[in-house]
Amino acid sequence: MFKKLAIVFCACLAFLAKAQTPAFYAQVSKNKVAVGEQFQIAFTLNGPGNNLVYSNLKDFNIHMGPNQSQSMSIVNGNMSQSTTISFIISAKKEGRITIGPASVMANGNQKLETAPIVIEVTKGSPQSAQGNNSSDPNQFASEIGDEDLFVRTFLSKTKCYIGEQITVTQKVYSRVDLRGFQNIKFPPYNGFWSQQEEGNKQINLQQEVLNGITYFVAEYNKVYLFPQRSGTLNIEPVELECIVRRATQRQPRNIFEQFFGAGGYEDVAVKVKSKAVKVEVKELPEEGKPEGFTGAVGNFSYKTELSKEQVKANDAVNIKLTVTGKGNIALLEAPKAELPESFETYDPKISESIKTAGGVSGSKTFDYLVIPREKGEFTINGLNFSFFDPEKKQYVKLPSAEMKLTVLEGDASSAQVFVPHKKGLNETENDIRYIKRGDLGLKKTEDEFFASPLHYALLVAPVLLFLGGVIAVKQRIKANSDMPALRQRKAARIAKKQLAAAEKHMQANRKDEFFNEVLNALNRYISDKLGLPVADLSKDRISEMLLQRHVQEQTRAQLLAMIDTCEYAKYAPSAVTGDLKKVYNDTAELISQLENQIKL
Repeated sequence: MFKKLAIVFCACLAFLAKAQTPAFYAQVSKNKVAVGEQFQIAFTLNGPGNNLVYSNLKDFNIHMGPNQSQSMSIVNGNMSQSTTISFIISAKKEGRITIGPASVMANGNQKLETAPIVIEVTKGSPQSAQGNNSSDPNQFASEIGDEDLFVRTFLSKTKCYIGEQITVTQKVYSRVDLRGFQNIKFPPYNGFWSQQEEGNKQINLQQEVLNGITYFVAEYNKVYLFPQRSGTLNIEPVELECIVRRATQRQPRNIFEQFFGAGGYEDVAVKVKSKAVKVEVKELPEEGKPEGFTGAVGNFSYKTELSKEQVKANDAVNIKLTVTGKGNIALLEAPKAELPESFETYDPKISESIKTAGGVSGSKTFDYLVIPREKGEFTINGLNFSFFDPEKKQYVKLPSAEMKLTVLEGDASSAQVFVPHKKGLNETENDIRYIKRGDLGLKKTEDEFFASPLHYALLVAPVLLFLGGVIAVKQRIKANSDMPALRQRKAARIAKKQLAAAEKHMQANRKDEFFNEVLNALNRYISDKLGLPVADLSKDRISEMLLQRHVQEQTRAQLLAMIDTCEYAKYAPSAVTGDLKKVYNDTAELISQLENQIKL
């Protein structure tokens, strides 16, 4: 009977809450504090709501929270319900600090925001750092031993070859009431190309026995690494804060908290840090290395396709080279296409489909556009592909299929023929014209055109023009064959094309894909402009190279900050807020500034 009454009572409360006018506001226990002095900030919503977005508290230390409490009251038959979420925080520095607005969605479609709050922070003291709160979360954190809560990093292997895939798994082991994570600082993975595992972001707790002790284990991160240089590489520690729930001595403040069991628990943040791990990376063996090997490591298959078997001269045909398999497929470079001299070819169009479920795998296609200029029967071969298999510890050669192409005589209309304009001759009515008499106005000239300087100049001019054209063509061929210089010249243009893809994700409000495209555009631009492989683009290396090329300090700082923002969004897209349009405009402006300041 009691359970039935409780269900009816809750249903009535929900009905009355819907009729309540929603309101959302923020308040602090004090607005004048010292550095390190603890005070409370609370966000209160009157009525139902969802999709709460907190204010940015980056200038404060969070000592406790978020703590949630609810209250209800009935006056003259009208019931009101309010939910409060509070934090215990302290300021990190002196000055006037503004806590920005928080927001929440009420009644499904009504967005409510709190007013900004200004906090005046003065110089701290030992007494103020201790705070006025009798409940010190640090005291509780000190009660948790190293065997009660810790984080560990696991490697699928500690010895590998350059380019070989390594799986890095990071887990939290807990014997306390673990509720969640915050402020995760992932390592930079210097010396590695990293690929975050995609898929389900939900973190589940499982039981695991370690050294005879049963723990609740949360696997919160899995990343795939590909070492880019030999030697001993360090994977730096990961740092994060674990939200742990503990029982308190606070009594329920009203009958409703007592009825629903509230008031007896609070959440505190406990910092944990993993240990650094090392990986021994070996060079790929020189013995048996095939000619034209481009660094593919893994297990792959290979296919070549010709879009047409017969084509007319000066018409285009496509040659597709597709690599499929598991390994460092995202880092594969375009195979060098050795084609007949009469074939004109262009840089390939590259498309890829990469998956990270259980490891990095997928396919990558290089589509070459080719224009044969002469007729004949041609056999296209030699487009071979090779890779190193780390399991077998040997190179594998995959020959291309033999492709035959028949090139027919081109259409006459495809050639540009210059037809000079011909003026018609005026016909006369008489066969013999009248011989003019008198002074004809003729003048005798002393100089003749034949063997004159103008005569020789006109004879030599075509030869000089021809030689100049040959030299210009050779210089252009030489410039286009210098791939690093060509990439430097086209770096900004290619980056802006990639930003166009990011703009489409921005318009569709796909944050994850948007930040990924912006990060790829920045990495591709820096790689092409500075002549560095993408895998070697560490922040220290980028800053050093830009400093050598006299890039302004402010521009370097903006670039590193933008890379940090995109990398953070890559690992925690739901935690990133802000105007995507501003990020897009700032990135385009940043590339333009770098283009003007980098001195090659």
